[in-house]
Amino acid sequence: MALTARHGALTDIGLHRKANEDAFLVAPPLYAVCDGMGGALAGEVASRTAVETLATAFGEGRPLLAAAEAANAAIYTRACANPEQSGMGTTLTAVALEGALGHFVHVGDSRAYLLRDGGLEQLSDDHSLVGEMLREGRLTVAEASAHPHRSILTRALGTEPEVAIDEFEVDLRAGDTLLLCSDGLSGAVSNDEIGAALGLDDPQAAARRLVSLARKHGGHDNITAVVVQLAAGDSTQVEAALAAGAPAAEGPAGTEPVLVFGGASDGGPGGAPGGEQHVRRRLGCLTAMLALAALVGLMGVLTISTVFYVGVDDGRLMVYSGLPAKVGPVRLHAVYRASTVRYTSLTPAQRLLVDQQDLRSRSSAMAMAEALGMWQ
Repeated sequence: MALTARHGALTDIGLHRKANEDAFLVAPPLYAVCDGMGGALAGEVASRTAVETLATAFGEGRPLLAAAEAANAAIYTRACANPEQSGMGTTLTAVALEGALGHFVHVGDSRAYLLRDGGLEQLSDDHSLVGEMLREGRLTVAEASAHPHRSILTRALGTEPEVAIDEFEVDLRAGDTLLLCSDGLSGAVSNDEIGAALGLDDPQAAARRLVSLARKHGGHDNITAVVVQLAAGDSTQVEAALAAGAPAAEGPAGTEPVLVFGGASDGGPGGAPGGEQHVRRRLGCLTAMLALAALVGLMGVLTISTVFYVGVDDGRLMVYSGLPAKVGPVRLHAVYRASTVRYTSLTPAQRLLVDQQDLRSRSSAMAMAEALGMWQ
């Protein structure tokens, strides 16, 4: 049986990140989500390179797995040619629809879900340290959701010349809804909430609901959702809809792809990034700058004593107290504890974790330092 697809998609910077390193691709019958990683905006470069290469390679007729491998090679080659982007990488979760079959490729901790008859199933496996511990029975689901090292990936696209990419197929049927999302959504929104949102009739409304819920629950990371709803149909219906001017996304084959990366953007059926979201992001940046200035004047000492992160100084790993930023000549951080361990001795996954410079409590930062072997 042939299926028709309607989609909705949205990405949001979240409430705590300086930039949006997520990207999504809507090019029916191909859909993808990427969550980039790396310092100095390299995560944005990695996710952008992934979706652009994937769309081009798949559009040229390459199988989905080959297109994903091409994306891995493109990111790795670019990183080798640009030292400031060394070690950058991205997750990739993608599906290509063919009749009643979904072809998936996946690497990293972005996720693919299927809602069928009211039941939600996670289709992909998390390629993360915590994901592996969960599958081995060393952690419970509750422990995994709160683990301080849940962001450490064991596999990512572009960090090595070759990477093991999961490939699988799922038989689909009318009434199914697929969700591709970054961990900024799956890590914040419960399965019950995800299932309820995907039950909405409008896929764009479902994407908006999911992003809104992730922000409501803290918005600690970039948030991206691509929702695909499947219905019964045949090629005659699809061709008639396209001839009548219906959005290409309503059928199993599209025209020009929609690639969205960086910033809060709305990519609904036939849509492009939303201007309102762009303005909101600019206002958010201005608000953040004003808040930072106020922080320097009123709470500098308090901030330095209450937030921590792991960073690098002269090639060595350090635990810092404060914020990884400066206002003019004023540094908003200080060395809390120095290590002799070199940044270059870390694995690519460990480097990505350090590059993110996530703010943590003192105990969480010290636990991360222990996991990195900083006191050996």
